[in-house]
Amino acid sequence: MERIRQENTVKEVIEKFPITRRIFETYGIMCGGNILPDKPLSFFAKMHNINPAKLIEDLQKLIDGEVDSNSDVVITRPQTEHVYEIFVKTAILIVLSTGCLYGASLLAYMAFRNSMTSVSWMLIETHGDTQVYGWVGLFIMGLSYFALPKFWNSMLYSTPLAYKSFFLMVAGIFLSFVFKAIAYYSGLFFFKIPALIGCAFQTISIAIFIYVICMTYFSSEKKKFEIYEGFLLSSYLWFALQAIAFVALYFHFNIVGNTEIPEAFKNPIRHIQIVGFACMVIIGIFTKTLPIFLGIQEPNRKINLYVLYLLNISIALKTISGFYREYTANLHGFFTVIFCLAGILETVGMFLFIYNLNLFDSRKTVKNPTNLPTGFRKYIRAALIWLFVSEGALLTFTVYEALSGEQVPHALFGAYRHAIFVGFISMMILGCASKMIPLSKGVKLCSTKLLNATFILINIGCVFRVTAQPIATLLYPQVYAFMGISGFLEYAAMFCFGINAWQTMQLDAEEESSDQIKIATASTNVYQLIKQYPQTLDILVGFGFKQLKNPVLRNTLARTISLGQAVQINPINLEDLLKELNGAIKKYVGAKVA
Repeated sequence: MERIRQENTVKEVIEKFPITRRIFETYGIMCGGNILPDKPLSFFAKMHNINPAKLIEDLQKLIDGEVDSNSDVVITRPQTEHVYEIFVKTAILIVLSTGCLYGASLLAYMAFRNSMTSVSWMLIETHGDTQVYGWVGLFIMGLSYFALPKFWNSMLYSTPLAYKSFFLMVAGIFLSFVFKAIAYYSGLFFFKIPALIGCAFQTISIAIFIYVICMTYFSSEKKKFEIYEGFLLSSYLWFALQAIAFVALYFHFNIVGNTEIPEAFKNPIRHIQIVGFACMVIIGIFTKTLPIFLGIQEPNRKINLYVLYLLNISIALKTISGFYREYTANLHGFFTVIFCLAGILETVGMFLFIYNLNLFDSRKTVKNPTNLPTGFRKYIRAALIWLFVSEGALLTFTVYEALSGEQVPHALFGAYRHAIFVGFISMMILGCASKMIPLSKGVKLCSTKLLNATFILINIGCVFRVTAQPIATLLYPQVYAFMGISGFLEYAAMFCFGINAWQTMQLDAEEESSDQIKIATASTNVYQLIKQYPQTLDILVGFGFKQLKNPVLRNTLARTISLGQAVQINPINLEDLLKELNGAIKKYVGAKVA
């Protein structure tokens, strides 16, 4: 039998031995496409972080007939599948150190001194950077690397590039965090250079990330552009824009010898980070996934489109007007009106998003006997409530500023920003992690108790911070104590989450109950059904579940969903599917008895 070598191309091997196509698909080399790559096996093995010898061995065994052509050849999942773990683990480490703990310490010092201005703006700035880039940024990048290829029935375009984006981002976070503060306090130009390099690293990391995601999309067979993808694309572009802006600003102010970026620049950029990046990507991902995981009606496409336009327009208007109303005295009133309009558009967009999710309308909940998992429903509900509260406050502030001509006290605006960053963004991330991490490993979440403790602590901490900051600053200084405690309550929540997530990622795929399936129902686990009755795989694929052809997805996604949930991912008639499956089960059992 002819031997396969590393210099052979994928096209040569598949044309000569068509049966090998499924091995390439298993490893993600085909990316779901029909065009045969005319590149050496060694090239694709390197691009997909695969051992070339292992790939050739699997191919050769199949060609030589040593492995049943109907069985799974590849047992170990490609490393591409778990590239997200290093992002999530590092995000956890950052939020538990320079993020939440560092911020809680600064907050406690402010409470001790009874003054929100007792801590240097630079220390607060570096804390904010690590939260945006280290906690939210790394987590969302990891989530995107994991989830988007599955949304598109594809594989990640390049694992090595994904790792490069990780290392550049971490290096950038470190350099910025350390040298921005040193340069500020020392005033030496020498220490400004590493800080500028750190900003550049972050920008390059984001550019690589966007490139990998776009190439993953283009390498898939997906033809129809969906609204959720518009949210994701917008968020990634806003993320890149703010990073480029920071590089330009630090370069300029380093040249002129200024150590502080004016508020007129900082506030618009921070708004882009929070609303343009974090909120937009969360809206996109949860618009796609919540109807599946929570059994709610699909959001209205037209309303989603309105939300997409409203939020992008509001972010652009608020960024421009927020800057120019500080620098153009003769047009201050005009840009204040534009700033107010932007706030109204943002609030309307966010309220439409909440309404369109149908999460609070029991009449629009899908009625079916699928036993849908709702363990993280409370996180999503709480996050949406915090979003409603924060956007309601923003609307009040912007209208007040437009009518009175006076700016809202920083304490009130800081409370709003904390409500949306911790209450909405971080709460959504925690809820998402409770689904994504177990899903990726094919296991159950390590501890429900820790998940509940996280929920209670972060909500109490957020309530204390959002209410105590304006009350203590404007009315009763005695309330500063509650503000000081709030940071450590939130840190305790993040610590519980970190332990829970980390331990879950250390688990190996668990073997579900081996009880014999006698009849397929809506609550039947897809993985166990295929495992006990392999012939049902062809039926499921025939009904449109093409993802199950990929052993990687069969060993992850299929472990965590029932047939009832599956028909929500790919809407088909559940009764027709069950009829076909039960017919195959009956035939298999009859043949075995005979």
